[in-house]
Amino acid sequence: MEDSPLISIVTPSFNQGRYLAETLQSLLDQNYPKLEVIIQDGGSTDNAIAVAQDFVHRWPNVFQLHVESDSGQADALNRGFARAKGQILGFLNSDDTLYPGCLTAVSRELNPAKDRWIVFGRCLFTGEASAYVGVEHPAEYKSHFEHLAIWKRGFNTIPQPSVFWHRKVWEKCGGFKVAEHHVLDYDLFCRFSQHFRFHKVDELWSTYRMHAVSKSSQRTETEILDLSILVSRRYWGGWWAPLRWRCEFSHWVHNRHLHEHARHHARKAEEAAKSGKYFCAFTEFLRTGMYSPKMARDRLLRPWLSVYRLKFLEQFFWPDEGFTGQYGDLWISPIYRTQLTVPPNATKAVFQLKHTVQGARTRMKVVLKVNRKIVTKKEIIGETDFVLEAKLIPHRGKAVEIELRSDSFFVPRYVHNTPDDRQLSLQLLALNIETDSFSPS
Repeated sequence: MEDSPLISIVTPSFNQGRYLAETLQSLLDQNYPKLEVIIQDGGSTDNAIAVAQDFVHRWPNVFQLHVESDSGQADALNRGFARAKGQILGFLNSDDTLYPGCLTAVSRELNPAKDRWIVFGRCLFTGEASAYVGVEHPAEYKSHFEHLAIWKRGFNTIPQPSVFWHRKVWEKCGGFKVAEHHVLDYDLFCRFSQHFRFHKVDELWSTYRMHAVSKSSQRTETEILDLSILVSRRYWGGWWAPLRWRCEFSHWVHNRHLHEHARHHARKAEEAAKSGKYFCAFTEFLRTGMYSPKMARDRLLRPWLSVYRLKFLEQFFWPDEGFTGQYGDLWISPIYRTQLTVPPNATKAVFQLKHTVQGARTRMKVVLKVNRKIVTKKEIIGETDFVLEAKLIPHRGKAVEIELRSDSFFVPRYVHNTPDDRQLSLQLLALNIETDSFSPS
């Protein structure tokens, strides 16, 4: 792979020796032919330096260690990137990891000729002491304005460990602000977004470790949001700029209290609908929409369309299929697809699924298709585990597309007030291919 670009990864390190070996090993396991890893240690007093020295000793062509006092993570990163020689840059904190194949995908996807100067993939929360362990980090980029308008979502949708950029992006936008500590990546990405678009790749590229001493665990979500909004304001422009007025108006409209008002009326709408008080439910639905049209649509309208057999209206409200894979916490979206080559002795595919009651969503219909033909369907009521099967004998030795399609979903953000905007329908516990006890001759 002579034409592979050099990738430089900076890993800031300070007293994270218990995790550092796993982080560095994940970089080594990339098996990427042109990799430079710069470990920038601020003077650790645990075993972090010894761990780093061991990797440098065994793989001196990949790893380099620099131990020197710094003014915090932002300063350490700036020092590391000043030493970096790569055409592609990224940073991986000393408690996070990359999935195998990530850097090969990055070198493939990052392409200035196609205006792809910055790329990012998906990221899974791991670790301990957090409700988000096993949940994927939100991963979305729409525009510079939407990135600045963090108050609309309440959290940053760019997963830092999965972000990589061309050297020219760094040269144009500058490094980290040394005074920034808790939202330094959001600040950097705001500057990137002023001049470049972020290109999303729908692949799982990294893990983000949650633990008691991580920076993300030392501030509440509200505090992080407040700090992020202060950062966002730096990039609104002067009072004469249209972007400034757009941000001012959006920030006023999306006052954080509006979300809680919307959830309050959404709960009342669901309770009224269950009690048969349909006029009251409709009134509360309208009140929910006053505070959050998106919550009214995704938490209330779609389940009701399903319950009252009005699914033909869904195409007007949800035209995009969205993500069709499986998330790290086993959840799937309303449309799940997978491709498989059927073994020559296969008899059937068996899906083990779990339906969980969420808000007004107490029942659903699930359809199983093979090569876009319905093979079975089932109506699920209440919380239950169930099985769907598809015969595979007619498809032995062939490649097939299997699809699960359910007629409702929920959005965790609107039901549980968590920073999770995924559309979730079912949990896919297992997919097993059953075979004959003998192979055909």
